[in-house]
Amino acid sequence: MPLNAHMNKFIFKSLFTFSIILGGYLVVSYIVNGDDKKSNDYLAAIEDKHKRIGKINSPKIILAGGSNLAFGINSEKIQKDLSIPVVNLGLHAGLGLEFIINELKTSIKKDDIIILSIEYFLEKKGSYRLKTYTKTLYPNASKYFKKNMKEDISIHIEKTRKNLKSINQSRKVDTSFSIYSRKGFNKFGDVVSHLDLIPPKEIANRTILSYRIWEGIEILNDFFDYANSIGVHVFFIYPNYPKSEYKKNKKIIDKLHQDLMSNLLIETLGTPKDFIFNDSLFFDTIYHLNKEGRNLRTIRLIELLKNSASIQQCMKKITKTK
Repeated sequence: MPLNAHMNKFIFKSLFTFSIILGGYLVVSYIVNGDDKKSNDYLAAIEDKHKRIGKINSPKIILAGGSNLAFGINSEKIQKDLSIPVVNLGLHAGLGLEFIINELKTSIKKDDIIILSIEYFLEKKGSYRLKTYTKTLYPNASKYFKKNMKEDISIHIEKTRKNLKSINQSRKVDTSFSIYSRKGFNKFGDVVSHLDLIPPKEIANRTILSYRIWEGIEILNDFFDYANSIGVHVFFIYPNYPKSEYKKNKKIIDKLHQDLMSNLLIETLGTPKDFIFNDSLFFDTIYHLNKEGRNLRTIRLIELLKNSASIQQCMKKITKTK
């Protein structure tokens, strides 16, 4: 048999095997997870956030970043104080900076005001598995990242094995009252499910930062150029951070601040210190504030917005066009 025929036969067998594995995975995944559980997944809140954006005419304020925004802002208060609609797109830093920026590009319109708050040294790519899972909850998310066939095959095979192993032990899980669930968000896109709860004893995800020239600066500058070309205003604020973490990472954060001041085209509102809070104001991780911390950060952000000449100029322009 000719070599090409052998190759074609091999490719056909491989694709056939993969299709069986993939089909089995989809069936098993449906049985194990159930539509109800997936529809209330924390990441499924991305759909609600985009529905809100779709319903609101520009101009509006869009908050974009990771969960430091989801757990750290009272968007309703900002909307009331500034008399402009607010949408909080903040969801999960694990999705990566590219995902967050590409998501914004599909959402923004002329005269919108974008407030970016990015976790320190956030990775460009993020977790491919997290992104592909988000796509199963909100298909439009496929536009926010590039496919990786090798990763896709690996993920499907691994999940199939796990699901086949646990199918007989599966049971329906009620996530109705989970903090990390779709129902935990309010209509503005803020997580509110934790506000009246007692926080864990320890703050999770403590870390020692290591300095590098952050690749995010280039990504943010490219976004600024794009946003500027369509008449969208972009501003940057630092994420909230515990005082104890800031003390041990101060030199690294100061270097990053200097880099941003020298190279970032986007106007920065405030400094890292403006969003450093006592550890007692955090809920469960170094980027998630409790009710008191959330209110304090919101007040500080509103003050910075009101004291910014650029923001005020944007607001005057918006008022004239209404």
